[in-house]
Amino acid sequence: MNVYLSKNAELFYKALEDTWVAEQSWFTSPNIAAWSCTQAVEKTMKGYLRCVNVDYSHSHQLVSLMEDVVSVMELTPETKKYVLYLDEFGSNLRYKSMATDPTPEDARIAIARTKHIINEFNKITVISSFMNEAKEVHSKILKSSYERYSEVDISNDRPE
Repeated sequence: MNVYLSKNAELFYKALEDTWVAEQSWFTSPNIAAWSCTQAVEKTMKGYLRCVNVDYSHSHQLVSLMEDVVSVMELTPETKKYVLYLDEFGSNLRYKSMATDPTPEDARIAIARTKHIINEFNKITVISSFMNEAKEVHSKILKSSYERYSEVDISNDRPE
């Protein structure tokens, strides 16, 4: 299958991939889910900044990126609070400087907050078409993958 994704939609597509990974792993691997949430929000904010032609720091710190975003648009207090929450799961999680790993409940909350942030950005006219393009491509690819593997037998029963 061939799909086309515009340059401005690329980061939003990757954010959707990260969100999908989080949704698939929140219960069995909450640390991967929480990390994927931070990645999704990072890519969403960088995608926005790319679309409005604003240089952004290449930091992976969500707070730093949020400052870049706030320099050109206002974020709701709730969105800011959620970004701060997710920032805790960034490099702290990956480099084991957190006191404890996230629980499945932490991951579930992280996913909900990530979706809130992405939806908040999707309301911005200048980027909503790129986000929608990314969603459409992501859906096509998932559907294609599911169809390709739907006939695969993964049971333990061996044919005689």
